[in-house]
Amino acid sequence: MFNISVFEYLNQKVMYVQDVNYYFGIKNDFNIKLGDYELSEDQILAIAKENDPEEYEVFVSTSIEERLNKIKTYDIEEIKEQSSYGQFTLCLHPSRKCNLNCKYCFRESEYLGEQQLTFEVAKDAIDFLVDKYAPCASKYVVDLSGSGEPLLQIDLVKQIVDYCKHKRNEICKNIEVMFCTNLTLLTPEIVEYLDNEPSIILGTSIDGDQITNDNNRVYANGKGTYADIVKGLKMFKNKKLGLAVTITPLNQDVDLIYDYLYRLPNVDCVSMKFIRNFDGSKYDFDNFDISYLFSRYINLCKNIIKELCDGNFDYFEKLFKGGDYFGGIIYNNIVKSTYKIYRCDAGKSRITVDNKGDIFACSVMYGNECFKIGNIYTGIKEELQEKFEVVSVENEFLCKTCEINLNCGGECYANAYLKNSNIFSPIKKMCDLKVKLNRLCMTFLTLLRIVYQQSFIELVDYAFRVSGFESTRQDIWAIMTYLKLKGIQTNYDDILNKLNNYSNQIIGIIECINEFLGKANLYKIDSISELLNMKSSLIIIKQTNNSLLQYEYYILKYKDYGKPIFQGMTILSDLCSDLELSQMVTDFDCFAIV
Repeated sequence: MFNISVFEYLNQKVMYVQDVNYYFGIKNDFNIKLGDYELSEDQILAIAKENDPEEYEVFVSTSIEERLNKIKTYDIEEIKEQSSYGQFTLCLHPSRKCNLNCKYCFRESEYLGEQQLTFEVAKDAIDFLVDKYAPCASKYVVDLSGSGEPLLQIDLVKQIVDYCKHKRNEICKNIEVMFCTNLTLLTPEIVEYLDNEPSIILGTSIDGDQITNDNNRVYANGKGTYADIVKGLKMFKNKKLGLAVTITPLNQDVDLIYDYLYRLPNVDCVSMKFIRNFDGSKYDFDNFDISYLFSRYINLCKNIIKELCDGNFDYFEKLFKGGDYFGGIIYNNIVKSTYKIYRCDAGKSRITVDNKGDIFACSVMYGNECFKIGNIYTGIKEELQEKFEVVSVENEFLCKTCEINLNCGGECYANAYLKNSNIFSPIKKMCDLKVKLNRLCMTFLTLLRIVYQQSFIELVDYAFRVSGFESTRQDIWAIMTYLKLKGIQTNYDDILNKLNNYSNQIIGIIECINEFLGKANLYKIDSISELLNMKSSLIIIKQTNNSLLQYEYYILKYKDYGKPIFQGMTILSDLCSDLELSQMVTDFDCFAIV
């Protein structure tokens, strides 16, 4: 027997199979009761086939037993190995001071120190991340949002940006710098720098319209900041900014907040997240009215559907592409039958470094000894880090018995600590909200797939493109790595600008290399022996999608002693025999640039 939930929102019923994290649409006239209960495998399949035949065909391509085995037989060491790739983030606090006095700010937390970060420590932290902690990563992000206002240390910010640009040219992978600023300290000179520096991703904090924002975000003298934030947004000519919203018990109207902020000038995305406050004040998370808050998310879904029907995909895109809490839940529910074992990447693919080089798992808990996992000069202490690699949904009783545990990953480490003084115990009110929001997302996505098919197709396609933001562009990596083998040092921005001039990636690569070497050619490789007889460095290209012209890129090179190395964005091992090489290459529709 399997645990089943049947629920209805947006006039769409859904049957959710908790044990395998899969859901089906249910016709409105089908006789099935709402609620949580148990059904047999035959009952589940019969209901799915009758109500959602298209999704049923997808589901039965893999048996329920196979799906269960995949969930139950995960290997933590294998997961840790897989997680050594992908995007890695380093959080730094360039400033511990701020010119504002926002009413819910956590900067006065007792564990946060006042010491100023130096460029020397920031540089060493970047080197540690790239060279030691995550050398196999596909992309790096240096997040300078911190616990103060970064523009108070604009010279330090510029030094860090310059070093990241130097470092990415060295490693042939992208390193982006991002931070959130309140925009109130902008000058024409600062705007010109930020607006024209492509390696910087910029955001600002704003909580809604003028009344909503100015109830929370104020100067030291109590004056609201809304007018100056909007003035700052309008100063940018080339760049759009992300908006970070703190949802508190005093501003729960997420639908109205999003609809308003979406329409402000120069907005790239809007990310709404709940306040981390458990101090008994009026901002305490426990003061949320979950039923009311959930009703506003239902309204937000209705607004999205209306805009999609009007052909405005941009309305949804700005919610989906940033770090919005609800947008993240939608993203998780697009790909079904997965097992999300971690709540977040803290202490794994995301670390924070303080002014002494101490490493912490979470930027919010910077300075808190419970979150300390090592030092950039002495290394990671495994006994301190391993608690962030524990699968909380397997260990916490409330998580093990929760219907969405496969889709959730457990409680936020920081929230759990602030509320319960440990990093795993869930917060019941947050759990109740997450269950409701996940159910809403399932019905929202099912409604799109069944009734608004074109919007659903666009959404899925965009979701895969968003996931691509977490990787260095492989064509840039291939060119820079190949030219580096030839003794030519290149600049990431220059290569990016050159490639953007070509709609065809392959032609762009050839022309780009021709500018440096003047002898790039395209070959079809028909045999391994032909490939090995070339005895030179090659860019090997695998076409992964014929209709969209998407490719993967790899480098074949030879060591001095004659043994080949097959190198990709995440394949960095030496292959020291022709047999191993052939196993790697025969899967490719091989082209080579020499």
